Amino acid sequence: MELWEYIVRRLVLLVPVLIGVSLLTFTISHLVPSDPARAYCGLKCPDDTLADLKYQMHFTDEDGNDIPIMDQYFHYMGFYDSDGDGSIWFDEDVNDNVAFADSSFNSLEYSSGGVIDWNFGFSLSYKKPVSAVLEQAVPVTLEMSFGAILFGAPLGILLGALSAVYQDRPIDHISRFVAIAFVSLPIFWLALMFQYLFATQFGICDPLFGTEGGCLPLFGRKPPGSEFPNQGGVFDIGNLGLSLLMAIVASVAAYDMKVDGRLGNLKSPETTRDKATVGIIGVSLTLSAFFLLNPTDMGPVVIASHDSTGLYTIDSLLAETGDLPEGKTRLALFWQSLKYLTLPVVCLSLGTAGGLLRYMRSSLLEVLNEDYVRTARAKGLNERTVIIKHACRNALIPIVTILGFMLGGVLGGAVLTETIFALPGMGMAAIRAILLTDFAVIMGVTMVTSVIFLLSNLVVDIAYAWVDPRVRLG
Repeated sequence: MELWEYIVRRLVLLVPVLIGVSLLTFTISHLVPSDPARAYCGLKCPDDTLADLKYQMHFTDEDGNDIPIMDQYFHYMGFYDSDGDGSIWFDEDVNDNVAFADSSFNSLEYSSGGVIDWNFGFSLSYKKPVSAVLEQAVPVTLEMSFGAILFGAPLGILLGALSAVYQDRPIDHISRFVAIAFVSLPIFWLALMFQYLFATQFGICDPLFGTEGGCLPLFGRKPPGSEFPNQGGVFDIGNLGLSLLMAIVASVAAYDMKVDGRLGNLKSPETTRDKATVGIIGVSLTLSAFFLLNPTDMGPVVIASHDSTGLYTIDSLLAETGDLPEGKTRLALFWQSLKYLTLPVVCLSLGTAGGLLRYMRSSLLEVLNEDYVRTARAKGLNERTVIIKHACRNALIPIVTILGFMLGGVLGGAVLTETIFALPGMGMAAIRAILLTDFAVIMGVTMVTSVIFLLSNLVVDIAYAWVDPRVRLG
């Protein structure tokens, strides 16, 4: 099976999985003995207003009778024709700004359509559409979660490799103790300890570094009351960036020749492929030198315009100069965003690092006893080459699969981490929705989390087949 066929097949199979997730979550949430309409309207809410609210939320029909859960589910998913055009797809927003026109609840807007129209409903707790809530919350969680994996995965793999190479030595015992500690310690305890040690006047930063009130922020994404550019901007990599980009192109071309054993043909290329590669290397190095040595009279190098992503570390680097806060540069804004992200990312990544450390140690110990490793040593290769080039590359194959499941753990841990560090991500949105019985937000967060998890596992499956040629997609 070709790669594109496999991807299309997996994407098609996502549809019934997501329908199953939505049905299960919707049913469980609506079986909870609670009344979201009453919770939103209040104990002293007039009966007629409460009845209108339940009708607009599709809990009851026009006569006030309860609607079956499955009918509510079909309505939520959008499996009905709300605008009378004979199709369930892309229904117009016929109820927007019309609902509650004759009641005291005229501030609540209700949207037609459903999930198939990318409409997750209206949030009673946030008083705005769920899609707007997710638009603000998803980037926060993604930035923290992928940051935790980018920090925790290399740390765990490195410590696991060292533990396997130096088996039964002090570094092995220390690494295993660290792994057990990372996996066992609760995230909320780690978060509170990190806040105390690095973000308060009672921690270790003030006496060691002379700071006041800690060396890292206590909570949030930016200083209270400060502004952050959110209008998007242009991707201006500058002349130095172009010089580095050309150097990378030349390096990739040279590496391609090295892998195929053609690096010796660099001085005297014979085949058409060698001549083309040598030409690419020459042109790339020439342009790299030109951009590096002659940057003075060149204007901004705009690659593309973009909207705000909600990822502060990225938006800070791509913001337009006119949108930057007074006295701030892009680099200063990026450093500020990184400081606010450090404690949550480190806290969330330690569990990932501890789990990968144990898996990597076990995998590498198994590989080191294989025949091809002993053969490599018998050929006279030095130990460093044997471990890095022969053993570690094969030991990392099962780690690729584990990384996909690690993302699920990171997304789960984000709930506590976001709550403690006051980050307005999906975890905090879910907690607030659960406390206020806001079913629409609960469903929206569940659906988006499911999509992220399923797509990450698809990427992991493709990567596994790429790193291990013995695996066939199908």
